[in-house]
Amino acid sequence: MEDEILFHENSSLSKTAIERFYPSISLIFTAVGCMGYWGFIKELQNANIDVIGIDADPHSVGFHLMKKSYTVPLGNDPNFLNKILRIIDKEQVNAIISNPEEELLPLSKNKNKIEERGPLLLCPDFETVETCAYKKKTHEFFTRIGIPTPENYQINSVIFPCVIKPNFGRGSANVYFAKNKNDFDFYIKKVKNPLIQEFIPGEEYSVDILADRKGNALSIVPRIRIKVESGISIGGKTVNDAKIIKYCKKIVKKLKLFGPSCIQCIKNEEGIKFIEINARFGGGSILSLKADPSFVYNMIRIINDEKTIPSKGYKVGLTMLRYYSEIFYFTK
Repeated sequence: MEDEILFHENSSLSKTAIERFYPSISLIFTAVGCMGYWGFIKELQNANIDVIGIDADPHSVGFHLMKKSYTVPLGNDPNFLNKILRIIDKEQVNAIISNPEEELLPLSKNKNKIEERGPLLLCPDFETVETCAYKKKTHEFFTRIGIPTPENYQINSVIFPCVIKPNFGRGSANVYFAKNKNDFDFYIKKVKNPLIQEFIPGEEYSVDILADRKGNALSIVPRIRIKVESGISIGGKTVNDAKIIKYCKKIVKKLKLFGPSCIQCIKNEEGIKFIEINARFGGGSILSLKADPSFVYNMIRIINDEKTIPSKGYKVGLTMLRYYSEIFYFTK
């Protein structure tokens, strides 16, 4: 059945496939200072993909885990794009995987300029990235296409408890739970351009997706966020939920997502409410890549402009736990 998700051994990458597709691929991976992305980078490297890291922080841990890396300005700095273009010209990469919304916005806005130089930018067009980056636009999109989502409140008509969060942001930064008016009056002053939203209790899910150029989902892997720290999943488990998968297929198609994305929702006894769309992989997406190896396989086929093969399934019940590790080096 279409919605039955099982793991098939032939969805794993064979040695022949690795030798056929991977050796000639090189790509730029941004935000290598995010600890959540190291597993993902390692997965690419294990597939013989040459990963070039960039980050705005010269002390990013990722710089010490790859052969070549560059420090760049922040994504909202006017010099960011020019630095990226210079790196592209120097390294002659095949693709770019960008992560923070502050970078996705200027990169997607200049997608034609970037791809004229050769590399494929693995993200949707600017309009779609903008819809994902700004939570009010995301809510409008969900409402317009009939995806269940929490209710938004005006500042003078709040129902408690509620959630206060910035219209633009990622992770759990500046997200507050207000159980009464005193909480609300205190927290609302802390958030610039706030979105006030109905509080939905329940289990949090992140859904990792890879989509082709036509907005067709090639892989969809829902995972329960068992433990979260600083907005990043440090414990999760893949699950089979046909309803979540069906909604995500609709979101991907209607929004014309391309490349990696991560959709978030909350599920309880009353149903499912979708809260966010990220036009990028999430901090815990390595769990989905381990559960469904076709993520990497199809990314390479997309970069090579070859026919993609929809996933035949993934490992259900695969559980991930994370821990800290250290790198030591000398500085002047």
